[in-house]
Amino acid sequence: MYEFFHSLFQNLVNALQTLFAWLGNLLQGFFNALKTVLIAIMQPLVAFFTGIAYLLSKCFYIVVLVVQVIFGLFKLIGAIILGVFNTFAQLLSFGGSIDYYYLPDAYRAGWDGVTGFLASTGVHTIALMMTVFVWLMTAYALVRIAGGDR
Repeated sequence: MYEFFHSLFQNLVNALQTLFAWLGNLLQGFFNALKTVLIAIMQPLVAFFTGIAYLLSKCFYIVVLVVQVIFGLFKLIGAIILGVFNTFAQLLSFGGSIDYYYLPDAYRAGWDGVTGFLASTGVHTIALMMTVFVWLMTAYALVRIAGGDR
């Protein structure tokens, strides 16, 4: 009789084990199918919102770069205008005094002769005009370089 109850209990345990294994496989299959369906539904939504977030971040990045470029151009134009005004102000306020240069007396007569001759020919005015021209060409080259046109 012991063997009968033992085999009955063993068959009952095996039946329960088979039932739970079948129920576990059924629930596992159900949850795997549910997971697959949810992934199939949510993956495009997640990709869409990720793409929107990436697009917005790049748009803000572009806006920041555009603002930086505009401010940089204003700084460059302001520096050019200020440089032109400083150049003309220095040219207009030049009194012709060169007291801060020291020239030995032995060379003074020759120096005065050469500068007097050059002043009578108008070389000083031509030199000033060429200085302004070189400065303006340098400013134009800087604007071309900053604009990307080399």
